[in-house]
Amino acid sequence: MTSWSRRFIFVYLCCYPRQLHSFVVTTCFQRSLVASANIYDDWRSDAVVPTRELSEENVREMLDLFVESDYGKQMFGVHDRPASVGITGSIAFEDIDGPEVILSLSGRFWHRRETVLGRAAMWLNACMPEIMEVRVEDMDELLDYENVYDDITGELLFQKDKKAPDFNGDRETMEYQGIDPDVRGPFPAGVGGRRPGGLMINPA
Repeated sequence: MTSWSRRFIFVYLCCYPRQLHSFVVTTCFQRSLVASANIYDDWRSDAVVPTRELSEENVREMLDLFVESDYGKQMFGVHDRPASVGITGSIAFEDIDGPEVILSLSGRFWHRRETVLGRAAMWLNACMPEIMEVRVEDMDELLDYENVYDDITGELLFQKDKKAPDFNGDRETMEYQGIDPDVRGPFPAGVGGRRPGGLMINPA
């Protein structure tokens, strides 16, 4: 770098300190977000995570890390890749009742809804050992289908599927082969933001 270039940078920083501060804060925040988003994925590998007390703030923060993790990027519709194949599912904090945490599920998941809640429950309990139970208020939220009744007679007309589309047929294929689709998820290993190592479909 020439002396002229160094002089120009010095003058710019002196004249525009706010821009420098904004750049530094933004860069640090982005690096922190990337590092934090991997905490859940690292925990899945070594089962080690710093514990903290049970509070609404901590539950919300840990739930956000779960959603923003590499694993969450194949489960939740907030991310572009899952959304592109019809996944709209989301998970949200509702309340704390003593040692119990109440969450809610909405939208369409590729995974079984019980799996989504179960993964969240294991993660939250690892972070906050005080938690005795993680549940939903309405048990119908855990059903992968919705019962549709006749408004007049109350007769069950049909069951509406609440799962996201089996866009490439992998879910049906894995079920046929006796493989739990939720172990691999909707995308093969190394695809869609998930770390390599997922279970592949057995060749026919």
